[in-house]
Parts: sequence; C-alpha cells; structure tokens
Amino acid sequence: MSSYEKSSPIYSLLSGQRVGQIPIDEHKEIDREERAAHQKMLSRIQFLLLGLTFFSTRLPCAQAFDLRVLNSAVVAFGLFAVAARFAWRRHHREPWHLALNTWAMLLFTAVLIWQTGFLSSPFQSLFFLCIMLTGAMLGPKTAYQQAGAVTVCMLLLAAADRNAFSGSLSSLKVDTEYLSGPLIRLSLIWLLAWAVSQVSEEAEVTKEKIRQLSRTDQLTGLWNMKMLLIFMQREYQRTLTRSGKFSVLMIDADSLKAVNDMFGHHAGTMLIVFISETMRSGLREEDMLARFGGDEFVAFLPETSCKDAWMVAERLRRRIEDVPLVYEGHTVHITVSCGIACFPDHGNDLTEIMKKADRALYQSKDLGKNCCTIFNEDSSAAAPEPVSPPEPRFSRAGDP
Repeated sequence: MSSYEKSSPIYSLLSGQRVGQIPIDEHKEIDREERAAHQKMLSRIQFLLLGLTFFSTRLPCAQAFDLRVLNSAVVAFGLFAVAARFAWRRHHREPWHLALNTWAMLLFTAVLIWQTGFLSSPFQSLFFLCIMLTGAMLGPKTAYQQAGAVTVCMLLLAAADRNAFSGSLSSLKVDTEYLSGPLIRLSLIWLLAWAVSQVSEEAEVTKEKIRQLSRTDQLTGLWNMKMLLIFMQREYQRTLTRSGKFSVLMIDADSLKAVNDMFGHHAGTMLIVFISETMRSGLREEDMLARFGGDEFVAFLPETSCKDAWMVAERLRRRIEDVPLVYEGHTVHITVSCGIACFPDHGNDLTEIMKKADRALYQSKDLGKNCCTIFNEDSSAAAPEPVSPPEPRFSRAGDP
C-alpha cells in the first residue's frame, strides 16, 4: 500500500472492502434479527405453556370436560411449536412466521379455556398474555385483531356456559350479575390491547428516530457516509442496467485549520455548517451530498458527465468563495478544493471511482487549493479552466 493510501480517509473507510459488499439496508436486517429474537422468546413461552397445561390439568381443581379433546389439542400445539422452532428455522425472521405463532397460541388458549370450565376456567388470564405478546411483537393492528377474536371467544364461552348450544334458547337465562364478570374482563382485554399498542407505537417512533440519527450527520444534517455508500451502490447497479453515467465529487475546505487557530473551534464548526448549507442549496434534488468527516464532503451526481460535474463543482466552489462567513463581527473568506471522477470515464468499478475522486482532490491541493480537478493519472493535470487560488483572508465587518 502506498503512502497516499495509508493517509487517505477513503481507504480507511472502505478498509479493504468494496462498495458492493456494504449492506443495502442495515436496518431491515436489524428488524429481521429482532423478529428472530421474538420468535425464540415466543417458542420458550409456548413450551412453558404446554408444560403448565399438562401438569395443571392433572390437578383436581382444573379437570377437563373431555380429556381426549384437550390431549389432542396439547399434542397438536406441541407438534406445531416444535416445527415452528426447529423445522421452520429459516423462516424465523419473517413477519408471517411470528404472526402464525401468535395466532396458534391464541387458538390453543381458546381450546384450553373451553375444555377447563368456560368462563370459570383458571386459564382465562392467558388471553391477556396473548394480547400483550402480540402487541409488543407485531404492533397495534394485530393486537386489535386478536382482541376482537378474544371478544368472539368470550361470547361463545358465555353462551356455552349457559348451555345455549344444547337446549332451547327460550330457556336461556342471562342476568346482569352473570354478565358483569365477562364484560369487565372484555373491557380489561381491550384496555390492554390499547395500552400495548400505544407502547408499540412509541417504540416504533423511537426506533425511527434512532434510524434517522444513524443515517445523518448530526452537525450538518447531511447524509452520513454509510447512507451515501448505500445510495451510490443502488445507483451504480441501476446505471449498469441502463448504460448510464454518474460522477463523484470529493470536496474539502481549504482554511479550516486557519479559522480554528484564529477564532477557535466554534468558528470552524460554523464554517463546516456554512459550506454544507451552501453546497446543498446548489445541487439538484436527485443529487446526494454527505459529510465524509471533518471538513470533507462527498457529492454523488447521477446521470452527470465529467464536463457537467466539473461545471457543478466549479459553481459550488465560486458560491462558497463569493459569500464570506460572518463570525462575531469578523468576515471569513472561505475556499474549497474539489476532486472529480466519473463513470465510465475513470473505470467500471465504483470503489475505484471513489478512490480516484479522492486522488483528484489531492491533486487540487497540490495545485494550490481553491480549484476543481478531474482525475488524471498525470498529477499535474488540472481542471479545464485552472483557477488561481487566493490566500484565506480574515477581516472585521465594515473593513474595506
């Protein structure tokens, strides 16, 4: 590795890997891993529920109406739990797999309660467990769906408890005192579904804020380099299918150290923000601008030739040079240097194009700064119209 590669930040960022090896959407993979963890926890709960059912139904206080039906339900649910945990292991990260498990657990709970006393069953509290798990793992929509299913189950259990399915409806007697218990339980179930849904929504909002923070630079609000690389990878693949073109700009402030030494690091921070805002306002909506780190920025310009990219870079350079930064009564004149590399002019590999744009930036620095350079193997090759760089100037507001 050359001394340039050792000192260049782009080589440190890539760390030997190519842009194509960077995950397209890391957050989707994190969500998949979260669902896998939920599935693992749910499997443990299912096996514990099976064990609890087996031992509890052997007690005198919780005998089943039809032990064969209950045993069949236990065996069926046990086989399902084993298959979901081991045979369908490759689907653990899929939303439908988690939903199927929660609905299967709710169905088994309904059968268990039906066979162990209807509304007087000691297992009624399992409905609350099902709603809580579903809301936490799958969100509000599925939680409300299961709350509705539990409501139907409770109505059927109440009817079965009054022998509505075995006698004449005219002999069915339902009094207010009898209904009060089921109605209170139903109210609590819907209250739990609402509460869990609120917690789930707040958690999703928090996760989205975390995602946004991980995608953007906190100082400038620009995209960070990880998101830029993902965007570039997608555009690169799209460009290959359409035989298109794109350009990469590496932009670096020339006077950050001088500003820090003269006015302090807060002034340097304001300089970085000022440059980012100026460049962002000068790019198209489809262009992507990211802060590389420190005072260095990267712009990706889809469907842009080298000539057009140089014109864009030069326009940005002049805008920054022409509008000084005013800091605590001082006027700070800022300049930037830019390196440009393009596809397919400088190769067919995205990683190499990024590195060549970085090399072109170093060439601009060698030419005296405050200029834009298209990459060329000859380090003395400059932009089509070389610009004579002025020295950084500092003056007080109102000075001539």
